[in-house]
Amino acid sequence: MTVQQLREQLTAALIRFYPEVPVYVEGDKPQSAYFKLELISATYDRQREGRYMAVYRFGIRYEQGSPLAAEAMADGLCEALAASESSDPAFRIMRQSWEAGAEGQGPLFTADYMLYLQRQKPPEGEAELMGHFTEGTRLK
Repeated sequence: MTVQQLREQLTAALIRFYPEVPVYVEGDKPQSAYFKLELISATYDRQREGRYMAVYRFGIRYEQGSPLAAEAMADGLCEALAASESSDPAFRIMRQSWEAGAEGQGPLFTADYMLYLQRQKPPEGEAELMGHFTEGTRLK
């Protein structure tokens, strides 16, 4: 599963659990409350025997909504993301957190996803490089 596929799965979960709240991607921002999904960070860790683990931190910001609605939504987001995890065993949620909004920004819900990356074998005769992976991500 690539980062883009994970993003698509998270977007689908938000749409399924909150059909009345649009997910902003690009273009004109909605006039009402909306979700904005963003990749905050990606961390890669070498494991034993040539295995690598990736941890992707996604943020879901709830913009233009009331603070009370955002607080109530935090538990619902946990359930929505857990349901999306159960539909695809390629990744799992490691940690979730919720932060109150700041001046000019809505509350932020973050979720860390763990994914094991399997290293591709280089073509015969080529040197093995650290950046060969099958998950659509390349380390430099």
